[in-house]
Amino acid sequence: MKYPKFTKCIRWFFGSRGQSLDAVLACSLAVALLAGCSAATRLQSTYGNKYRYSYSMVAPARSDSLLFRDERLIIQFRFDDAAVGLQIQNISPFDLRVLRTGASLGIGGLYSAVRPLGNFYDTTLAAQHGPLIPPLGVSRDVLIPVNNVYVEGDRWREMDLFPTMDFNSPSRRDSILALVSTNVDIILPMEFGAEEKTYRFTFAVDSVRSISWSEDRFPAWFPRGPGTPRINPSTNDQLTAAILVAGFLGFSAYMLTAKKNPPTE
Repeated sequence: MKYPKFTKCIRWFFGSRGQSLDAVLACSLAVALLAGCSAATRLQSTYGNKYRYSYSMVAPARSDSLLFRDERLIIQFRFDDAAVGLQIQNISPFDLRVLRTGASLGIGGLYSAVRPLGNFYDTTLAAQHGPLIPPLGVSRDVLIPVNNVYVEGDRWREMDLFPTMDFNSPSRRDSILALVSTNVDIILPMEFGAEEKTYRFTFAVDSVRSISWSEDRFPAWFPRGPGTPRINPSTNDQLTAAILVAGFLGFSAYMLTAKKNPPTE
């Protein structure tokens, strides 16, 4: 095995003690892997199995990529365990504004007002509209049920849209797997110039699968709470329409980064 120059001092240090650098490196790698496995094992022993939901849009049009377009806008959605990311491109000749104070998110028929990106971590819950989007402009947002974000001690926490841990309970596991075909509705009133139009998007849970705790990561688009580790994952699907501008396409090219703490359910 060849080593970079910066390993010379390490090789000298261990070599002077009659040890093989190859063996030390191999041992270090094994320790790191065992530490990762140990952490995942502890999570599984405490929280049970971790689950990931997959969605498709079923209305106002069918879309496996969660993409919708009409003569006024192009909108793309992304689901995380706790929140829904979205990106809107205004293709109308008028300024567009999302009337967030009238927006709602429904899970299995139970509707809630939402926290958008601007006041995701805000104890005052002050209502606000979205930014003005000029023709061909693009805006990104994140929606979560208004009561699903809360302060616990000195940390912000987010509740999942659906349960994602079975706590080693067979009955809880069965209830999670039975959520296939459950609907999620997002209602977004919008203003195009002086005209208002309300969009209703309906999504269905296509599948629920068990994942390894090591796969539990949060997406780059998920907002960061003050001093709070993020706790929610996402999918890796790609935006599919060549009709989108480069900035819009960039929305789906996010990277999965740091591992998360177990989510609150």
